[in-house]
Amino acid sequence: MTTSLWAPNPSLAVRAEMTETYNPEEVALDWANHPGRMLQRELDAQGLSQAQLAMRTGLSTKHVNLVVKGTALLSPDVAVSLEQVLGVPAEFWLRWEAAFQAAAAREERRESWATFTEWAARFPRNMLVSRHVIGASDGTKETVAKLLSFFGVASPSAFDRTWLDAEASYKRSQVYTIDPYITALWLRLAELQAARVLEGAGSYDAGRLREAAQQIRSVTAEEPLEGFRRAQHLLREAGVALVFVPELDSTRISGASRWVGGHPVVAVTNRNKYLDSFWFSVLHEVAHILLHPKRATYIDIDGSAHDDDDALETAANHFAQDVLIPRHMRDQVVQATRADQVRQLANEIGVGPGIVASQHAFLTKNWKGMARLRPQADFAHLLKAF
Repeated sequence: MTTSLWAPNPSLAVRAEMTETYNPEEVALDWANHPGRMLQRELDAQGLSQAQLAMRTGLSTKHVNLVVKGTALLSPDVAVSLEQVLGVPAEFWLRWEAAFQAAAAREERRESWATFTEWAARFPRNMLVSRHVIGASDGTKETVAKLLSFFGVASPSAFDRTWLDAEASYKRSQVYTIDPYITALWLRLAELQAARVLEGAGSYDAGRLREAAQQIRSVTAEEPLEGFRRAQHLLREAGVALVFVPELDSTRISGASRWVGGHPVVAVTNRNKYLDSFWFSVLHEVAHILLHPKRATYIDIDGSAHDDDDALETAANHFAQDVLIPRHMRDQVVQATRADQVRQLANEIGVGPGIVASQHAFLTKNWKGMARLRPQADFAHLLKAF
């Protein structure tokens, strides 16, 4: 009688799977089948029964059967035993098990999304589609999944803690009730755009930001598009992102300043049609970064009431005003009543004529008389923003 010696040798089938899927650098697998199925295929290919595998590994036949059925976890210890007996790397079995568990958890999570319909409905669907958060044909589950991913949260309760609870502490004064969900949507759009602007940027430098603020004075005299691009560059050099995100209905936001990932972000909307108001808003938000507590978020609402009762808002207003029009030239601004005087003074100061016109109107309360000297711009069109 001859005795044959058995040596572990992975079957062609499993070797093909290993060639296709066993890559230590690969991190995302989508194997919906549990590894027990492949284990049974390997046993069949090598001519081994479950009982024989149990004897060779020291496991009970019952445990081997549970692993094959997928009702028992394929543990690291079992994976190493399978490697020794079958010649298939332990990593192969463990990665398959991990992928299966992840797929099962993902599917379970996906089923729970159906209960989040009411939460998702708080965001106007047409607004989500127009801002490319979801697709026009996305169903309820797809909408929920994309919203959670967009906000970087795992559930509506996590969204509330991350966005709504924080929203309650935003520094602002206003007379209008704004939609907190749409406000969060706008802030997230600004945050994502800021990440692109800041890619490769250096650390925040307060000194350089002060210098950039002074340089924005001359930016106001440039064409709107070029002016915005230069201002964005100046702030980026200081480690600050300047972004434009069109206004969303029910927010009335003209601008905001906040910190994202260690960098300040200045975000402005197209609510201010007049260029002078737009640049004033930019500098107002820069002031919050320079003058007020770090990590705070300041949202400025168009139509805010009693800003003079809010020391932070007053300080930000004064900063912007002083940058644009030096205090010692305020009397000259008041006296500039004709168009030629406004343009001449603007040239002397180094700002756009609209800045002088608006400051004259502010100081004299004669807004109607200066309206024609205040140019407007459609930044949503100029910047092709989403």
